[in-house]
Amino acid sequence: MWHRARLRSTRKLRSFCTAVRRHIEDEGDWSYSSEWWGDNSDAHTLLRSTSDKGNGVVSVVAHHSSRPSEIHWPGIERWLNQRYAEMHPGSENNEKFRILGYQWRVLRFNDETRQSTAKIMAAYRESDPGSVFIMQQANCLAVPYLKSMLSIGLASIASCNYDLMNAVNGKKTMNILCIGHGGGSLPLFLASNIKDMECENPKKR
Repeated sequence: MWHRARLRSTRKLRSFCTAVRRHIEDEGDWSYSSEWWGDNSDAHTLLRSTSDKGNGVVSVVAHHSSRPSEIHWPGIERWLNQRYAEMHPGSENNEKFRILGYQWRVLRFNDETRQSTAKIMAAYRESDPGSVFIMQQANCLAVPYLKSMLSIGLASIASCNYDLMNAVNGKKTMNILCIGHGGGSLPLFLASNIKDMECENPKKR
């Protein structure tokens, strides 16, 4: 009897864990890696060139992104329009933006090494349908090591009695040195989540 009860409890726990796993809010979760890791049929090359810095053939490949789904686009468009109005208070035109879609952009070396992966949103202005605006999604960290770096780095800073919360809230300036820029995912994430941050990205020559 105890064995059967324990078995039923284990099955319920597994069902609960599976249900939680199916609802993934992080768009950079590894479960979406199949959209950009492989050579999908919908992928197309945006840039391909031989590096003069010894990196071989450098390419940027675009892949379709399934998230956010189109049902969420109207809300994001309202946010875009609001942000534009805030940044251009004197603008006479009531500009409206419409989303074209989302893509993964993968920076690759020699068609093998994936140096970095970023998600971008493409939108256009209703008054100028031929216009295209690209916005990298700051909170989408697709490559797992970036999340490990952030977790370890910020935990180490906090353990040194640095007032991290004041930096996040914009009450204290935080200076960060990012060695190696790549696709810019790490400095962009930090800049969007830490209000008063100064980031330097020295480039190797």
